[in-house]
Amino acid sequence: MMTAPKISILLSAVAMILSCLTVTIQFMQGELKILGLVKTSDMSPISNTIIANTATRTQTEGSVFASSTVGQISLESLKEQNRKIDKLDQRFSRLEQIIRVSGLDTMPHPLGTNAPLLTHIGEEYATRARFEERRKQLLDHSFEMRQHDLDTYSSENYRQISELYEKARPKRGTETQEQQTEREAALNKMMNKYPEAWSTNVAVAEQALTDAFNRNTSNVETYYQSLLDKSPYSEIVTEQGINAIPTLQTYLARQYVENGRSEDASAMLDVLSSQGDNIILEPNEMGEPTARTAQEIVIDLREKLVR
Repeated sequence: MMTAPKISILLSAVAMILSCLTVTIQFMQGELKILGLVKTSDMSPISNTIIANTATRTQTEGSVFASSTVGQISLESLKEQNRKIDKLDQRFSRLEQIIRVSGLDTMPHPLGTNAPLLTHIGEEYATRARFEERRKQLLDHSFEMRQHDLDTYSSENYRQISELYEKARPKRGTETQEQQTEREAALNKMMNKYPEAWSTNVAVAEQALTDAFNRNTSNVETYYQSLLDKSPYSEIVTEQGINAIPTLQTYLARQYVENGRSEDASAMLDVLSSQGDNIILEPNEMGEPTARTAQEIVIDLREKLVR
């Protein structure tokens, strides 16, 4: 039986292989589709599995565009593309051989999921890629909302908001009682004086997420409810690009299920289910951050709730 360190090393090794392949596949697949030289169905089954699980496909612009593009390609360009295709095919062949010999294509996941290990890793990679794409969008939105604060408040008020925000944000490591008192006082002042400021809501969300990390469920509930009651924003994004509301809902739902609070769990899962395909980052059984859709989390927790 594999130990946790061995499993971690194996997952990391396979993940690194997939990461390198993803870059190559996305580059080559884009070029080949534009050229109209190959279809995904022409590739081997294992290659198709890797592509399906690690790359987000895009639609071609249409046969007219493809035809006109091919007509403009020189003979030398076609030869170069053929050489690239041959190299890619050789790499896939070697990878298939390694996967089959090692048994990665049929190896069960060590944590007991139904999907084979390689399929499971590929699916996680695809979800994580979508999470990172969404995270960039959320960070752009956060930047726009900070600009909104700047445009909304006077220079003096904005300066005070910024100063209070820096004091109110949770700090890494252990804080002294004096530091905790100063942080809580700054956060309370923001909540009372500037409840609609974006920075205030981010500070509250970050405090709630910090309490979730520390398993302080009572504080999480208090700050989460405050966001629901007072925040004018449907999405609150931390400086790390985390969408706070569904992440807090996931934490609370999981705590309610684990602590036997069935009614609270069911109610929170109903709310979380409205998040649909929103991707949430939470620790897996090994404590590593894993990206999952809200719907996947809801299904998983509902199954645990009825056991």
